[in-house]
Amino acid sequence: MCGISAVALLLCFISAQCGSPGASRLVEHTAQSFRDAVLSGKTSFIYFGKHVNPAIKAFIEQLEMSAHALEDYGILVGKVNCSKDSVEKYCTGEEVMKKAYLFRGADVLRSFDIDTVFDVNAIVSHVLFSVLFTEVRYVHTPAELLAVERAAKGKMDIVMGHIQVLGLPEHRALMEAAFVYGAKYQFVQTTGAPLLKHLGVADPTSVQARLWFLHCRGVAHRSEPCPHTLMRKPLTTINIHTFLQLMEAPLLTEAAVDPDEVKVVYNHLNVPLLFLFTQSETLQLDRDTAESVARRLRGEVGVVLIHRDSHRVKTPLKHNAAYRLPQEEVRYFSLKKVEELIDLFREQLFQGTEEEEEEEEEEEQDDRWSSLGEMLCSSPVLDSEI
Repeated sequence: MCGISAVALLLCFISAQCGSPGASRLVEHTAQSFRDAVLSGKTSFIYFGKHVNPAIKAFIEQLEMSAHALEDYGILVGKVNCSKDSVEKYCTGEEVMKKAYLFRGADVLRSFDIDTVFDVNAIVSHVLFSVLFTEVRYVHTPAELLAVERAAKGKMDIVMGHIQVLGLPEHRALMEAAFVYGAKYQFVQTTGAPLLKHLGVADPTSVQARLWFLHCRGVAHRSEPCPHTLMRKPLTTINIHTFLQLMEAPLLTEAAVDPDEVKVVYNHLNVPLLFLFTQSETLQLDRDTAESVARRLRGEVGVVLIHRDSHRVKTPLKHNAAYRLPQEEVRYFSLKKVEELIDLFREQLFQGTEEEEEEEEEEEQDDRWSSLGEMLCSSPVLDSEI
């Protein structure tokens, strides 16, 4: 779909280089340079203005910030001062001009009122959504989603985002992910409540931005539904990137070494690991149990089945499970009830995620890891030997 890689985007996001201050990327066009830009065939987002009032001044500041971000997607951002250099059709007679235009070559893909593209997040999300208009499906009803699923079954998985209001940071994160991963997944966007009910949300009015992964690629028969996994964390670029990597990871990993020697994809994704032990006599039953646990915690917790019969496994028989939280050592315990263990993980890992503010997310996540460790240590679901 594009030249930007997922790793490059993530590194850019983490290092705060996207949209960072520095040399301006906002092109100040003359009439001639504007013509040259559209004749180049490139995608451009351009504001044509004349009189600058406080509202226009604030918009141009946001436009300049968006130029840094959109440059990573090969989209040029510019402005034309119609007081100095008039461009036919776009420089109107109005004193305060409130339109910006998205061009692909000389063709106008869409025009925007600046009240719609009011800040950098709104600019980036609306521009990317317009560029990806034929690739990101916008659906309103369960019937429309089912039609997308039918077309995807056996071919590709679906990433569906529910966005309450377009132009907010969550919308930008979804569109950035669609730009990077759109060749791999079918992206779907919705703003309607009916689809939430279809996906099992009891009270759609209480739901803010959410993301689902629909596992359609492995569905062999068109009559079968696509299983779906909810991303329970806030919609941010990093969270979506991590979630999609987890969706690509095996549902269940099996190993023949002690938990502290296990190397899996989860190690670098900052998610907890749950280890369950098995032996040859109960292998199939234990595998079925582990797969059931992994399916219910998918996207949030990695599950590993340890083959105790291996000579490399030294874990004492009194322990039948273990867990490792991010940046912590493995802790061993004796599991009594799988159901209550799942409840413990969910209560601590997922509580309050919809109220999190993005800037506080990392600190609050560390608190949840700590709380989870304390609860697992003290829970009556587990033996006290940890």
